[in-house]
Amino acid sequence: MVTYACLILMFLFVVIKSFIYYSRRKQIIAPAELDSKLLTLINHEEREL
Repeated sequence: MVTYACLILMFLFVVIKSFIYYSRRKQIIAPAELDSKLLTLINHEEREL
């Protein structure tokens, strides 16, 4: 009986972690977009100096 409880807890843990992973995965920025954002940030900081 304890084994079944442990299996259920592990299954729920995996489901919750998978849900969190897939929900955050949608927010990941594409590499090209990330590069352009970083370049604009760097250029903006250089102009302030």
